[in-house]
Amino acid sequence: MIGKPQGRRAHLVSDHGVFKVERVVYEKTPLPRDIFVFACPDWCNVLAETPDGELVLVWQYRHGTDELSLEVPGGVIDPGEEPIDAARRELREETGYEAASFELVSVVEPNPALQGNRCFTFLARGARLTAATEFDDIEELETLVVPRTELAQLVDDQVITHALVVVAIEVYLRKYAGGAVTSAPRGP
Repeated sequence: MIGKPQGRRAHLVSDHGVFKVERVVYEKTPLPRDIFVFACPDWCNVLAETPDGELVLVWQYRHGTDELSLEVPGGVIDPGEEPIDAARRELREETGYEAASFELVSVVEPNPALQGNRCFTFLARGARLTAATEFDDIEELETLVVPRTELAQLVDDQVITHALVVVAIEVYLRKYAGGAVTSAPRGP
């Protein structure tokens, strides 16, 4: 039966600030093999909903694609920080919005083949602009407020392409915005 390897040994190969590369010795084969993984901190995303049913999005420059990306606010969860507190902080820093309530929508594993971190997505209801933004030194963002009714089209038209954001929006639309999937009743 497939199971979690016992006695996993991980060794730091390099530290790149936002992620580390680790060498993991896999010993379930006749000869031990090295597997390389990214050690990333957990992340959070925020689906910030205004009292008018609009969502707060951000255009953000992404170094990996060298393009602007339309996304929900979010970022790294700092060491010792609770995911919900990181979500509140990221929403405020990236957009200047604060919300009356936060509810956990989903927790996904961004890429379990290479990473062990999780991405927590929160629904922030009652989001209101309360302060100026506080970007990190390498962030470039522009806030955009979009009617909830336009979210599916933004995904379908591939305007929103960030995989973790697409997942967050799909779950939000299914659970909270009237697009819930219902299953057929089961027999007696």
